[in-house]
Amino acid sequence: MFEVTREQVEKALVAVGIQVGDSLLVHSAVQYLGWPACGVGMYVDAILSVISPGGTLAVPTFNFAFARGEDYDPQVTPSQGMGAFSEYVRKHSLARRTAHPMQSLAVLGYYARDLASRDTPSAFDPGSAFERMLELDFKALLLGADVNAISMLHYCEQRANVPYRYWKEFTGRVRIPGGWETRTYRMFVRNMEIDARLSLVSVQQHLEALGQWSSVPFSYGQVSACCLIDFVSAVDYFLSIDPWSLVTNH
Repeated sequence: MFEVTREQVEKALVAVGIQVGDSLLVHSAVQYLGWPACGVGMYVDAILSVISPGGTLAVPTFNFAFARGEDYDPQVTPSQGMGAFSEYVRKHSLARRTAHPMQSLAVLGYYARDLASRDTPSAFDPGSAFERMLELDFKALLLGADVNAISMLHYCEQRANVPYRYWKEFTGRVRIPGGWETRTYRMFVRNMEIDARLSLVSVQQHLEALGQWSSVPFSYGQVSACCLIDFVSAVDYFLSIDPWSLVTNH
């Protein structure tokens, strides 16, 4: 397998427009980039070296065990299905994590305290950490992952009230400073009878046509980036035409 160095990652980041002071929401499938020299933490070091000082690195650390009745402790509950990179960031000694027990973020850098302080019933509500990333002009960075991985899609789905999802509340124990507290959170969950399968390839093509999507080949995959606000605008455009427009099996 191709060995990946920090210098190669830094070069790819610069090539897709990442620069000092940038704030990034990173989705990853680093297995497609090769074997990281010195371990997966190398990717974190590379990103921070490019965006520091003043930059911020956020990753999704979702875990849906709370919906099955398990307690949520933001300090120790692992992410699930988010990949080795996100889990590495979650465990970082300087990382801060948002409070939502099912759709949390782990954050390093300048805006970590701001984002981690956001606690809304839905992870994508007004005032949430996800909406705050739009206000702060975050970029989406894909390390080996494709456009379908961008979790800000759910922000757009919620605002559009898409017909293949519905609201559901979940109540359970959440660890807060000083102890445990019973809380209720909500999520715009998939309707499993519909089982909508989405493809965002048309969104990427739309962004490419507008010059708002950057991508470079890297080993077995790609490194790509776009501004989150541009991604949201593109998804909003498609959903406004037809809320089923991104569903492949409708």
